[in-house]
Amino acid sequence: MNVRDELIKEINETDRLRYELWQPESTVVVLGRSQKAEQEVDILQCRAEQIPVLKRRGGGGAVVLMPGVLCITIAFHSEKSDSPYYFFKQINQYIIHLLSRMLIHGVVQEGISDLAIGNKKILGCSMFKSRKHFLYQGSLLVDPDFGKIDRYLMHPGREPDYRQGRNHLQFLTSLRQEGYLITVEDCCAKLHEEMENTLYLLF
Repeated sequence: MNVRDELIKEINETDRLRYELWQPESTVVVLGRSQKAEQEVDILQCRAEQIPVLKRRGGGGAVVLMPGVLCITIAFHSEKSDSPYYFFKQINQYIIHLLSRMLIHGVVQEGISDLAIGNKKILGCSMFKSRKHFLYQGSLLVDPDFGKIDRYLMHPGREPDYRQGRNHLQFLTSLRQEGYLITVEDCCAKLHEEMENTLYLLF
């Protein structure tokens, strides 16, 4: 299983945007670029259950990708800004808007790049930048098995202020836990329909 990092290699000044919406078929732990597995992951547990531990190009914290998570990968060329933080805001506000069109309300940006409902994280993302090429990778918690996150990840070495020391089960939520009974497949289809027509406007 890969984490769709290679999508950025398909971008150039002519072909300026590629994106994928996908649900992992199996479980994998993915580290941010500068993280060390021995500090962020229960390595023995992952080995015992044969869970792969990979690294992505972008920064940010460790995540567990699995069925029930909608992964959003966007590779783009843009000259609007050199700042990843600019695009974190642009893309995350766009996702909030699309979710609101699906009648999913109360989603706000927290920390540097998280999305949250009621002070609980529902989407985390990372950004990789190479010259004018950017790679955004987000994971939306639709209906995952939170027990896996608690089992495979240690408490993070760095955390956003709004986490306030909470453990994974206290800090995370999902669309299902918030009462939205949408499936990953339906969420993917609805986001794709909107993104196909309007995503390019961000860049």
